[in-house]
Amino acid sequence: MAESYEITCSCGDVRVRLSGVPRVRGHCHCNACRTVLNVPYHSVTAWNPDQVEVTSEPDRLVTFQHPDFAIKKVFCAGCGEVLYNTNKMDWRVVSQLLLSKSIGHLPPELSSLSHFHYAARIVDVNDDLPKKD
Repeated sequence: MAESYEITCSCGDVRVRLSGVPRVRGHCHCNACRTVLNVPYHSVTAWNPDQVEVTSEPDRLVTFQHPDFAIKKVFCAGCGEVLYNTNKMDWRVVSQLLLSKSIGHLPPELSSLSHFHYAARIVDVNDDLPKKD
């Protein structure tokens, strides 16, 4: 496994280094992710705050605190790309899509291991991964 990964927004203004092993790798079906990110579910890696370092243009980051959920979106002021969001445990939740775009592919060690909050789903997913409530 690589010791670090670099993600970047679409315009390239902001770069973020992810170090070590993510806490979680999966597909989140919770209502908060769906509402805040406007997606049916969120394919993610989740990292401890000390594993995430903004390595360029931190002044280009904008943070939006959702008024109803314990989630913040952290995005580029230039292009609007979400670099990560936080959850109620203050983990840095990074989209697997952004990882794939930034690296050129999604490394196997960052791919999903399960679905979580699956009981709250709005779409059924037909795959072999465990479905956890």
